[in-house]
Amino acid sequence: MEEFDKLIRDKNKLLVIAGIMHSAKAFVGPEVLHIDLTNWCNFNCIACWCRSPLLKDKAMPDWEKKLIIPFDLIKKVFDDLEQMGGLRQVKLVGGGEPFMHPDILNIVKYIKGKDKTIEIDINTNFSLVTEEMAAELLEVGLDSFTVSLWAGTPGAYAAVHPNQNESTFKGIEKVLKFISAKKKEHNWFHPRIIIHDVIFNRNYRDIEEMVKFALEVGASNIQFVPVDTVKDRTEELLLNDKERLELLEALQRIRKHYDPQSFDYTSEDARVVKLPDFDGFIRRIERQNLASGAYDEDVVEEIPCYVGWLFARIMTTGSVVPCCKGHRMSMGNIYKNSFKEIWLSDTYNEFRKKCLVLVKSDPYFSKIGNDAVAKTGCYNCDNLWQNIPMHKKITSLKSKNEQLVSFCSCVLKNIF
Repeated sequence: MEEFDKLIRDKNKLLVIAGIMHSAKAFVGPEVLHIDLTNWCNFNCIACWCRSPLLKDKAMPDWEKKLIIPFDLIKKVFDDLEQMGGLRQVKLVGGGEPFMHPDILNIVKYIKGKDKTIEIDINTNFSLVTEEMAAELLEVGLDSFTVSLWAGTPGAYAAVHPNQNESTFKGIEKVLKFISAKKKEHNWFHPRIIIHDVIFNRNYRDIEEMVKFALEVGASNIQFVPVDTVKDRTEELLLNDKERLELLEALQRIRKHYDPQSFDYTSEDARVVKLPDFDGFIRRIERQNLASGAYDEDVVEEIPCYVGWLFARIMTTGSVVPCCKGHRMSMGNIYKNSFKEIWLSDTYNEFRKKCLVLVKSDPYFSKIGNDAVAKTGCYNCDNLWQNIPMHKKITSLKSKNEQLVSFCSCVLKNIF
């Protein structure tokens, strides 16, 4: 009952659930928005969907590599979101490197000027962040850096970033330690340092060093995800059976220091870093299909998808897409319509309805992921962290008839 009362007091969450119960309508804006600021990039990471040298003819075309969303258009999107309500988190990402956008600092300032409570994360290779820039972002109130590193040692780093070398890794390490020292000096909690490591057959032996590196630079979190491949191009990065068993042995060594309730990994010298859903990562490695690369099929088919009420992503082309992997499934374009018009459109409402009733192997979802014939779109879901908690909440409400009646009454009062 306490959880239900808390929900009633959270008007935005209430309106999200009202939309889900309606099945094909949204009454409030997304909780989480990803914006691909630019496709400009200074890296060609070996497992990248856009610039990996393994992609050859499937690499991002030159015209697309030049795309950037202008600051004025970004401001219009956030003016819309302010009217709609509901926004809690913004992730500045890209088909390239966000710090190559000339207005990156002004964008952070504009969003924080709208609402200081909105969490802002920048997903970055971090190579362009200087100590001076980091200090300014600390002052502005940036909430977190997600540093896409893929290594724990200089040698492993150079091996998976073909146009970089060990000195790049050491420069990143230096600035991360600078941020941690500044936070400690001022007793600041933010910005959090989140290390993001994609794991595949060229870096899996470095995984224990990745944890050590996160501890050394003062990271708050380290995220492990299996590689998501592009059919007929980057599948050579998938682990074979021998490599997978070797990785699982290393993961079990890490798990000896891991608390699945708090997600804390505690080192021998009592330093702590969080490994969110580490057991989920182990499950993915155990179940990854070595032929297709799919690893979430069983979980995805167990629950409906609620992402149409919770999340949106804006591509550098201006396309608004409904999930992390939905880059080929456009709901509309901000160069033609406002974000609000797109979010409330019939196209988006059709997506919401079908996500609740169709299996994810249905042809409707064939544009999710990198390839229509590869079973890794919906089945390598990057939005489970939203879908699973929402499903538990919806299931709980439906199992309590008396509370459901009260809930629906409150919903109607908020909508009409």
